[in-house]
Amino acid sequence: MAVSVGIVCSGWYIKMDQEDKTNVSASKRRSPAFHLKSWGILFACVLFVLAIRYYYIGSYRISTNSMEKALHEGDYVLVNKRPVKSRLKRNQTLLFTSPLLKDSANTPLIVSRCVALPGDTIEVGSSGYRVNSRRLPRSPHTLLPYSVSKSIITPFTGAVKQLDIPLGKEEWREEKNSYSVMLTPFEEYQIREDLKEEENKLFTQKETENYTLTVPYRGQVLRLNPPVHAAYKEAILIDSEGNARFHNEKLHIRGEESNTYTFQQDYYWALSDNTADAVDSRHLGFIPAGHIIGKVWFCWYSRDKQLCFKKVH
Repeated sequence: MAVSVGIVCSGWYIKMDQEDKTNVSASKRRSPAFHLKSWGILFACVLFVLAIRYYYIGSYRISTNSMEKALHEGDYVLVNKRPVKSRLKRNQTLLFTSPLLKDSANTPLIVSRCVALPGDTIEVGSSGYRVNSRRLPRSPHTLLPYSVSKSIITPFTGAVKQLDIPLGKEEWREEKNSYSVMLTPFEEYQIREDLKEEENKLFTQKETENYTLTVPYRGQVLRLNPPVHAAYKEAILIDSEGNARFHNEKLHIRGEESNTYTFQQDYYWALSDNTADAVDSRHLGFIPAGHIIGKVWFCWYSRDKQLCFKKVH
């Protein structure tokens, strides 16, 4: 009985082995085309992903606190790289490179909020912005500088702790007779509700620099004079791509003196929410459209649960 079973089993194994060899042989016959097609599909998928990341959406890590508290240092965000062609909107958060370091191979990336569009006239003051004479309130996340007298530091810090308002080292600085502290407008409101009337008088917002500018746009003909030189000099040098220079407060284009300049691209004015510690248009000037990488769209990782998996405003 055992012998019969052994023969049958051996026959079965022989049969299966023959079938496997047939399948392997068939696989070998079709393998070149099969593998070529597989590699082609894989290559196409890789190209598709790279194209999406390069032209449409990219992931970036926030490396500064310039947009506190809309975004924190260390957050990871998705950036829509195609907003410039469809016109940006005011108050959108932008990712761009410094126009002053355009020739650098390692130009740092900067995150700021778009405050003014091409052709806008912008007035910046302590109370907020005016764009084309229309008041544009600051973002509720904007950090503004305040002065707190040392005589009220105990009730002030008590209110901060009770309200659970986080104040890091970068938002708190000791001065001669007071402390300089960075707060959002809503945090200021909360603290003032907890302080007495006499104490509120010793808790004041610091004055910030006021200025008025018109943002250049493509095709704009700018008539030049010395005050205009100071505001638009860097933008003209960038826009001309090396064809313009200033000498004795006069503009020379390709060696010819000129009293006007026609801009070749659109520009934007961007300010960070953390106005005290950030680098933005106050330091860089107008931001050329060609230096804008895209709109910061979505935060996909943050230690702050209120920001994680949320659209960036």
